[in-house]
Order: sequence, then C-alpha cells, then structure tokens
Amino acid sequence: MNYAAVFKRYIQAGNPNCSPLLLKALSLSQVDRIRLRVAENPNTPEEVLDFLSRDKNAEVRIAVGVNPATPSHISNRLASDEDLNVRFGLAEDMACPSELLDKLSHDANPYISCRAKQTKELLLAEGKPSFDCHPFFRWVTEPDQSGLRYA
Repeated sequence: MNYAAVFKRYIQAGNPNCSPLLLKALSLSQVDRIRLRVAENPNTPEEVLDFLSRDKNAEVRIAVGVNPATPSHISNRLASDEDLNVRFGLAEDMACPSELLDKLSHDANPYISCRAKQTKELLLAEGKPSFDCHPFFRWVTEPDQSGLRYA
C-alpha cells in the first residue's frame, strides 16, 4: 500500500461523518495509526470499539478508553489492562468518569493511582488543585557536589 492510500484511509478514519461500515473496515487495517484514528472517532460503533479495545497496540487501546462514545463496560475492562500505559492514559483523561478514576486511584502502580487522584482532584477543585501525591524521585543539590542527582 502506498503512502497516498494510507494517508487517504487515515483521513477517512478521523472523519466524524465517516460511515460506521467504513470505520469497521478501517479497524482491520494493518496500519496502527489508521486503527488509532478509528478508535478516536466518536462515530465508531460499539462493536468496533469493543474489537479495538483488544488491539495489540496500547495506543489504540488508550484511544478507545478516552473516546466519549466508549461504553462504560469497555472502559472498565481497559482500567484493568495489563499495559501500564493504557491504565495511565485513562487515569489522566479529564473526561474519565469519577467511578473509573476511583477504581484507578487504587491501582497497584503508584504512578497510575497518583495520576487518577490528581485528575479527580482537578475535576473537583475547579482549577484549584492541591495534590496529595508526592514525587517518587526529586532533584536535590548539595553544596559539595556540582550538578544534580536524584534521591
């Protein structure tokens, strides 16, 4: 497949007026970026989103998780995805439902749980966050050393 054909399909996949039938066909593309655009499209049918929520590419699964058209049962399944990046992507989504952020705030990975808490606090604080999470690494300088190190 040449570049022009790939680019045309990429543009079609991102078009909010793209037909559900074409989106279904494009979801089978071998090109990750085309499947990603289908996953982002708010017109993508539920069965296609469900199919793409099991995609081998984590970025495609993240796009499914943050798509406003994705039903909650699919988002909930993605909140338990084996890939940390998928869960982190959901945790930082400002449109993520509060219940899902609650679930992610108890994730075993501290970065994911912290990000979910931060996102929820941002949503609740109306622009006045006071985060409760502490960084795991911080830069420090010491008088007898030049440069920075982490501790």
